Amino acid sequence: MAYVPKTLVLGRCVRCGKKIYRGDEYFFCEKCGVSYCPTCARKTFGKCQICGQPLVRRP
Repeated sequence: MAYVPKTLVLGRCVRCGKKIYRGDEYFFCEKCGVSYCPTCARKTFGKCQICGQPLVRRP
């Protein structure tokens, strides 16, 4: 079975810098336009560190 590399990077987590790839689950702040990885979204209790708005889950 061949490994298929993830080629499209959507961005990086604002808090930890982890790369967010297409198809990965991540959280997004609609007001600021920043992304969070699932781990950092859980650690910030689902709120944006910049503006305090709730984060939206993106598949």
